[in-house]
Amino acid sequence: MTYSDFNALFYEDKLLLVEPHAPKVATFLTWNLPLRNISIYAVENFYAELVFNMEKRKVEAINAFETVDYLSKYRSFMSPVEGALRGLLNDKPLFES
Repeated sequence: MTYSDFNALFYEDKLLLVEPHAPKVATFLTWNLPLRNISIYAVENFYAELVFNMEKRKVEAINAFETVDYLSKYRSFMSPVEGALRGLLNDKPLFES
C-alpha cells in the first residue's frame, strides 16, 4: 500500500489497517489541553499518526506522513521517538516488497 492509497481510504478502513496490523513505533500523551494520546505506526513505506482525544474518548484523526519532519509539531515530546524512527529508516525495512 502506498501513502496515496492510504489517504484515499475511508476513516474506518484506515483504523482497521493501522491499529491491529501495523507495528506501533511510539505512543505519548500531550501536555496541553485537551489531553491527547498520540500513537505512531509504521505502515509499509510511510507512517501513520493516530490522535485520540482523552477527554472526548474518541479518535480525532488518522494522518499519514512520509518523513519524520512531520513530527516537528511534537518536538518537545518527540526527541527519543524521532531518533527511533530515524533509526528505522537506516535499518532493515519492516516490510518486504
